Amino acid sequence: MNAQQMIEALLPTKDADNGSACTNCVQPNQHLVRCAGCKSVKYCNKACQVTDWKKRHKPVCKIMRAFQRASKGMPDMPFMGNKLSVGNKFARFKEMNEEESASRSSLLKDLPRNTLDVSWTMARNLVIRSPCCAICEKSDYDFDMDNSSRVETEWKCCPRCNYGWCCAEHFEEYQPKHTAEICNTYIRATKIERFRYNHTVNQGDRFFFIPEHPLATPMESFPKDWDEYFQCRTPMEYGMRHGLPDEFFPSATFLLSQVNTCLYGMYEHDRDFFTTVEELTIHVVGPAFGFECEGGSPTCIWEEIMHCLPSVKRMNVIFVGPETKMTMPLGQMASCPDCSAKGRIRMQAFHELTYHDYYASEEFIKPDFVVAFNTGMFEEYTESWKKSLEVMLTLDVPCIFTSYNKHEGDADFDVLTEVNAQKLTDASVLNPFHVNIPFADDGCFDKFFRCNMYCICFRGRTTGK
Repeated sequence: MNAQQMIEALLPTKDADNGSACTNCVQPNQHLVRCAGCKSVKYCNKACQVTDWKKRHKPVCKIMRAFQRASKGMPDMPFMGNKLSVGNKFARFKEMNEEESASRSSLLKDLPRNTLDVSWTMARNLVIRSPCCAICEKSDYDFDMDNSSRVETEWKCCPRCNYGWCCAEHFEEYQPKHTAEICNTYIRATKIERFRYNHTVNQGDRFFFIPEHPLATPMESFPKDWDEYFQCRTPMEYGMRHGLPDEFFPSATFLLSQVNTCLYGMYEHDRDFFTTVEELTIHVVGPAFGFECEGGSPTCIWEEIMHCLPSVKRMNVIFVGPETKMTMPLGQMASCPDCSAKGRIRMQAFHELTYHDYYASEEFIKPDFVVAFNTGMFEEYTESWKKSLEVMLTLDVPCIFTSYNKHEGDADFDVLTEVNAQKLTDASVLNPFHVNIPFADDGCFDKFFRCNMYCICFRGRTTGK
């Protein structure tokens, strides 16, 4: 990771954004000191406050104070639940700031672009993750309709998980809804997030864990779940799992889920082909920097596909989508000593295009397998996705798409039905290799999602269509 990627990787954790932990060191503390300027961040002591001011809070503080002033005169956004409404109001404020004249936007105009982007991201996180009552949905960004004065709310939360926020008036009413399952899920999510954060601080890189040894022969059948996979591929570490942090293996699934979902899909589609092919081309469609390219670029984790498919001599992994934010021709990546000694090659490319535009370009290379993670195609850019799906169906190659939950998976399934895709199942199915980390949904109360939770395998068009 370079310096900029490190800054982005070390954004405050969610519990720091909601005021339960120090914004600088992200450690929980019952006696935090609030920033006197924006009143949106807290610190465990003066030293942390001074450090964070010099490191990153100064521009964030300016943004937050400007937003608090501007919010009073902004029209109400369409109500979609307070969290989303406040988030949309902040998005509009950012747009207005970028559109205004230099005299109004000069507040941050001298900052480098990368620093400015990070500052806006941090400010947005503070807004959408600030305490919001689970009953009345009021937040610190509510205003009295008569005098537009900011409402100061006395907040309470669960002392065990530091979530379950409510205004003092509704805290007791909410308690029966804050079940042990919800509380434990918040605790688990926070522990894993802090484990990954601390690893980045201490090691200077994001956390990932990859099995070191390539297989000599392919597996007859792919493991049925994470436990079986880790037992098969990392027997030593799995054997000592009780001596490792509880967050170790769940954290490892964040990146391994991507390659294992591919391997799972390959075995579901055509084991015989994928375990004997010598050159394998994979298209990753619609990648995002928060997942496939977390930390700035994909990791060597993709080499695990070659490790599990020993017949592959060359693998091309091509990332295609507008959010790649880069275009790079196919180039060779570093390989492990074993693969290098055997002359095995891993290639990688990026194309900042929709998939159907990439198909029409001179750089197009026909894939053997197509994967798209957490597409959300049923609600965003659906018509564009349909154009890309038509290409995939015409190519008649094995595909696997994933989603965050069953509802989204079935909605994506309906989109595939509309374009006459030939599915392997009658509905979206639970992906045994989803990311084993619960993420709290910033737009909802006590709702969680997991990346790659459900999946759909499909290939070509239905017969006669």
